Amino acid sequence: MHKALLIGCGDHGANTLLPAALAAGIRVTALVDADIEAAALVADKYAIPRAFPDVAKLDLTGYEAVLLALPVGEQARFARWALENKLATFIEKPPAPDLAGLRELIDLAAAASVPPAVGMNFRWAQGVLELEAAIASGEYGQITYTRVEHFARKPIAPFTPGDTLEASLFHAHGIHAIDLARFLTPGTDRISGQMIEVERGLHCVLTGEDGAGRRLEAHFGSNAASFQHQVRVVTTTGDMLVLDDLTELRHRPGGADQHVKQYPGDRVLWRRGSIKGGHGAAGYEPELAAFNALVEGHDQPRLATLESLLPAYEAYDTLLTLRGLTWTA
Repeated sequence: MHKALLIGCGDHGANTLLPAALAAGIRVTALVDADIEAAALVADKYAIPRAFPDVAKLDLTGYEAVLLALPVGEQARFARWALENKLATFIEKPPAPDLAGLRELIDLAAAASVPPAVGMNFRWAQGVLELEAAIASGEYGQITYTRVEHFARKPIAPFTPGDTLEASLFHAHGIHAIDLARFLTPGTDRISGQMIEVERGLHCVLTGEDGAGRRLEAHFGSNAASFQHQVRVVTTTGDMLVLDDLTELRHRPGGADQHVKQYPGDRVLWRRGSIKGGHGAAGYEPELAAFNALVEGHDQPRLATLESLLPAYEAYDTLLTLRGLTWTA
């Protein structure tokens, strides 16, 4: 890749996205952040040649790509700037504050020379890849039901004054849970669900199904004591595969399997070793390596795009409408 720049040197940009990008072989040569002192410290830490307080001072000659790690409102604004400047663009989730904003970006990206990618690292997490490999083996049938649970401690208040709490919940967690459920069980619609008010935060349940009897559920919320993540699929053979916290994949055999009569309990198919983890296991590094390959002209269909996230935004918009809720305050 030719030169790339990172816009946004906050906690996620500086401590997750930047080291993962460098490990993935992306040549980041400039940082941009309104807090120029913080940006300069990050640049010094990672031996990045230059840091700027804003994009107005940038000479884009030789730059081919940009990585965005900003609050959602700013992220959409800089995504427009990047696309208008014909830069290959990697946008951390969420790319837009609401459904209308996403559609605007999709229209703008239609004229871009390189389609923008969106950071949806759970698609690339090692445990999810192991789950997909188990299904692809043919040993367990095909997925007919998917349930994704994604819970954390925040948000308990809107991220910005213009957001509703429900919108902030989608930006933080819902987009991951819905996208991953749809990624594993594509084509599901007939959206329904509910928002459950609890003592602290919100708990959301979104469901979808298709005419072939396949079903998905995305559970997400800000009411947990700590981060909790689980993917559970049921297959056409009656088997169940359960991925807990991206660290362990278990198989619960179906009753028709004659080989498990003596031991019908869980079997561990994969467990992340203690020496593994970090950016690779969580999906950031392989995702950014795929973006690097995309910029170099290699098709990367697994990468999330603005268009591929449209169903997740539309599903949540449907749920908000059903419940009389809105994206903006």
